[in-house]
Amino acid sequence: MEENLRETLLGGQCFSWTEEEPGLFSAVLNGKVYRIRSLEDARGDGYLRSYFDLDYDYEKAMREIASKDGILGQAVERVGMLRILKQDHFIATISFILSQNNNIKRIKGLYDRLSRTYGHEVEPGYFSFPTREDLLHVGPDDYRALGCGFRAPFLVDAVEKAGMLDSVEKMDFDSAMEALQTIKGVGPKVASCILIFSYQKREGFPMDVWMKKVMAEYYPGKDSSYFAPYQALSQQYLFSWIRGMD
Repeated sequence: MEENLRETLLGGQCFSWTEEEPGLFSAVLNGKVYRIRSLEDARGDGYLRSYFDLDYDYEKAMREIASKDGILGQAVERVGMLRILKQDHFIATISFILSQNNNIKRIKGLYDRLSRTYGHEVEPGYFSFPTREDLLHVGPDDYRALGCGFRAPFLVDAVEKAGMLDSVEKMDFDSAMEALQTIKGVGPKVASCILIFSYQKREGFPMDVWMKKVMAEYYPGKDSSYFAPYQALSQQYLFSWIRGMD
């Protein structure tokens, strides 16, 4: 089945990528501008190989998810092959704090304004996402001026506590969830997103309004354990599918 690169990059896992023209995606990552049309463009780059999780058997996972039940079968058929990205821990943490009570277009706007204001221009018009060091001096009012609203104090606290993000890598899922929720404003949904899309802890199953709708309508009485061992990837298929059905 064909890779759905657009949904993988623009469907809510991350907010780094822009579709510059149909089928051409660009992002500033790892200190440079990447431009890709397919995953073939990523295979020769060590950073992108890890970022796109190219050594994981997504074809097998997709087949097993599709065979689980009729709803998942429909989701896989409609969406195509998805991957779970492995993003920088700090970028993912800030991104998913921005995602609270927000939609993808607005989150992307906030991400880009942070990059232009506090990041570094690596090519004309292309700015890196700010590092922790870039944001240490930024206060709540500065974030509010960019449109971050109620998330402003959460961002300040996340920057202050970002030194612990590397240690989360070695934690089991429950301990990692607990650690991330010591950041102000980070609840189970945001923590789960961070763990999936940065640490690749595949048992994550974030519940937003879309997923609550899916679970209530199609999986009453079930929880994330029903989708093991592909909780995170199953969630992505269901999330993409139900949004496309709306």
